[in-house]
Amino acid sequence: MEVSEAFALSEGEGDLTYNYWYTEHEKFFTWELEQYGITFRPDLILVCQTFEVVDANPNQS
Repeated sequence: MEVSEAFALSEGEGDLTYNYWYTEHEKFFTWELEQYGITFRPDLILVCQTFEVVDANPNQS
């Protein structure tokens, strides 16, 4: 997986290090993929998205 450090840190998980993010996501994807008979590999294609809240209260004036 080639995920930028900035993206990993933007998730705000754990101790906010890239290593934490990678280790935890590797565990998750290993478990999740096993449900489908797929083995996790570091060159797995992963789509990452970020979202921006543009109006948290659209019905308020």
